Amino acid sequence: MVDRWCWSGALTFPVGDPFDFTCPGPEADPPYRANRGLLGKRGSRHAGVDLSNRQGGGNVRAAAHGLVVLVAAAGGYGEHVVLAHRRIDESTVFTVYAHLESGSTAVRAGEPVAAGTVLGRVGDTGRATSPHLHFELRTPEQPDQRWEKARAHDPVEFVRARLPAARSDSSWAGPYRVWAERAGLIDGTRVNERSLTRATWWRVLAGATRRGELRLDAPPETLRAGLLRDGFEAGGEPHRTPPWSELVRDLDRLRETGSRLPEAPVDALARAQDARRELRIASPARELYALGRLEGEPSVAAVCLVLADLAGPPAGPSTAQRASPR
Repeated sequence: MVDRWCWSGALTFPVGDPFDFTCPGPEADPPYRANRGLLGKRGSRHAGVDLSNRQGGGNVRAAAHGLVVLVAAAGGYGEHVVLAHRRIDESTVFTVYAHLESGSTAVRAGEPVAAGTVLGRVGDTGRATSPHLHFELRTPEQPDQRWEKARAHDPVEFVRARLPAARSDSSWAGPYRVWAERAGLIDGTRVNERSLTRATWWRVLAGATRRGELRLDAPPETLRAGLLRDGFEAGGEPHRTPPWSELVRDLDRLRETGSRLPEAPVDALARAQDARRELRIASPARELYALGRLEGEPSVAAVCLVLADLAGPPAGPSTAQRASPR
């Protein structure tokens, strides 16, 4: 499963609105507020932030793509889940979701989870006097440092500084660009839907392929060299826009070798409608070579749409939207 462990790019909040927990969430649960930060009463140390809307039962979602390293139901944390996230600079970040409602945990240790996957529900297990989510974010100083020993950061500030830049994009492209940012495929602060260059494309490929272990923040020529070793085309000048025919050859290689792309952000019907309108192709994944006949320069938004179609829908309901059973 580790070869399917997606990179962790942009982050979102685990409760309430993914982009602003102080707003109502997607399941119409009331807004949350931060009741307690890293410093508790009288300056006592508190390793995370307590998020509460004075109710229990709200869905708790993964803040980023990650790997479940612990599911437990004991001690002061009560029922809790710990995720490890592989950042684009190959550093590791841990997120902790504690005081979950008893029996609500919906994931298992060792499995990869996509950003937005429901982990459990807000509860009051462990040392909690009322329902709330105790949310932590930690960064280890050494690769083998346990999550409990890693340095604790203010998770609200950390997430807020790394929200998807495309979150305000209300066009058809918005969900695809947010999806690509969360998977580390693009840096939303540096690209827009009209500026696909080979340098951007090489980063996309490096983040999507299961082959190689390239740092996504590496210089373009380093990414290019690694991709060439893995059989990708990766040709031309980094600042130039590649033609569709070149992208098709790389996409064919990606399909052959397998990807670590997370599940698509929209369902198959919506993707087909977007693809017909923007590319005049119902399913780019099934009609890959038809892309090579397209005129004009490919945009970042169009490439994100193609990759989402290549990732395809999950076998069952979307894990990024599935609510845990009540």
